[in-house]
Amino acid sequence: MPMGYDRFIAGLDGRDPSPDPALCTHCLNPPDPSELPAQEDRGRLLDLVFRLVRGETVGEVPPELDELVASVPARRPQAKADALVLYSGGKDSSWMLHDLANRDVRVVAWMLDQGYQSPLAIRNARSLCEKLDIELVIARPERDPMNTLFRLGFAMNEEGDQDLLRAVMSWGSACWPCFSTILAQASVYCLDNAIPLCFVGTHKGQNRTTAGDQPIVKVDGLTPLAGVVEDQVSLLRGHAERKAPEAAELLRTGDSGAALVPFYEFVPKPPTPQIIADLEAIGWEVPHNTGSCSTNCMINELGYRIMRNQYGFDIYQIAEAHEQRLSPDPSPANIATLDEEAIRRGAKLIELTPVESRRWGIEK
Repeated sequence: MPMGYDRFIAGLDGRDPSPDPALCTHCLNPPDPSELPAQEDRGRLLDLVFRLVRGETVGEVPPELDELVASVPARRPQAKADALVLYSGGKDSSWMLHDLANRDVRVVAWMLDQGYQSPLAIRNARSLCEKLDIELVIARPERDPMNTLFRLGFAMNEEGDQDLLRAVMSWGSACWPCFSTILAQASVYCLDNAIPLCFVGTHKGQNRTTAGDQPIVKVDGLTPLAGVVEDQVSLLRGHAERKAPEAAELLRTGDSGAALVPFYEFVPKPPTPQIIADLEAIGWEVPHNTGSCSTNCMINELGYRIMRNQYGFDIYQIAEAHEQRLSPDPSPANIATLDEEAIRRGAKLIELTPVESRRWGIEK
């Protein structure tokens, strides 16, 4: 992982930082590639989960699946669907939705349009959901309070609060406010519509640990959505309540009893070229206004630039380092070069003032 992040986390945990200036604490003792578990296709377990949600008799299951079986919520009669898919319209969530559409499960695609989704990403979402005969729900929070949450994320390094710093360095200056809003408002939708499962398409290293560095997503037993929501949302909501109460309202949550399902822990994620080829075959298009790190968000690149200016790294680099460390056959690191045009476009979209642009290092 980036050395600045490693030193910061080591200090918070009372550990000594890595003595090697080039290797973080994790990479000083890398796992033996021969001992790493192969990424197993657990798609058959998804089918078991769906049968359990529907209340079907599944017969005797192996003892090693007892925890998984016990963690699956029962669907209530008024349930609008078996599962909600946290859907961005980007490549990873679109491939996930396409796969789920071919399984025996009723899903609804739930998207947050915070004002910065690429118009093509939204068109992709509408077109794909229509072809798959899946309902698409697009939530649109008020623009001013949403922008306030982003600005709180951009300025988090000025707060001097170690818990806030740990969270924003782990989850991202722009991504933490955005994904917290997604989790909060999706949890309310699950509550209002009695939906028992919530699918997320994150990959290894991406928004996958709690504020205490504990795994959020797991397969052996599904994690309650409410716990994940509170872990990621509550700290930011408390900060917003002190700084901008109207923005904190976007982070109101609901406990539906739903479970979080990490899709790519069950179904191995194909290589990116295959994902894009599969999607393009059914009409999905790659947006050209989202920069190098996203296929849906037009201020993602801006958030990464601000993170690099403030901390010396961004969350993309943390995820990339984590995947490299856990890969049995690591390829050379592919740390994205940020798209300067996308950064300027994002700053213009969110209407950064000249003072803010200088404050966050977008303009000299």
